[in-house]
Amino acid sequence: MRELQVCGVDDGYFPLKFKGGKGKTVLLSSKYNDKLLIGIDFDLILVDGDDATPKLRKILDDCEVVFTDGITVGGFNYVDPEELRNYGINYIIFYSKIPDIKDVEHALLKHFSSDRRTSIILNVLENLVLLPTKKGNVYVDTNLSLQYASKLINYYQIYVKEPEPLRTAHTIASSLSRFLLTKNLLT
Repeated sequence: MRELQVCGVDDGYFPLKFKGGKGKTVLLSSKYNDKLLIGIDFDLILVDGDDATPKLRKILDDCEVVFTDGITVGGFNYVDPEELRNYGINYIIFYSKIPDIKDVEHALLKHFSSDRRTSIILNVLENLVLLPTKKGNVYVDTNLSLQYASKLINYYQIYVKEPEPLRTAHTIASSLSRFLLTKNLLT
């Protein structure tokens, strides 16, 4: 595979008391050139807010493809695939297992019934595509061809089912958010 700059994006930890927009968490991008980690960037997003897509765009830094760990980040903050497409961002919204759509729908309708996030999130979840990989079945929504998305996922599955850029983003975002929380920088 040619050298490609790929980013994995994940959110950090937050305490439950931050739900409902009462605190922030980290949204972090780990940037890879081929299989070499070459950078990280992050911003803060509002838990259950609606600022994830513009913050995501700020932290991508010339990535050719972005893996996101699901469509929701920071509770029910969300990444809008249509906006990513409009900005020419190639994405793979990744799930290692299919979420319980009924549970997600119930929670969304309870807390965000008239919010556009409900239809965006449910549309992605209801249209996830099953992809067999060398580490097992995964579920994706992508604006790439399924063949190319599968090739990228398999290439970056080094240790576990999650592609390495996502695994790295998860590990760093979790640690960074816990550190920032101890410094009272997320409220």
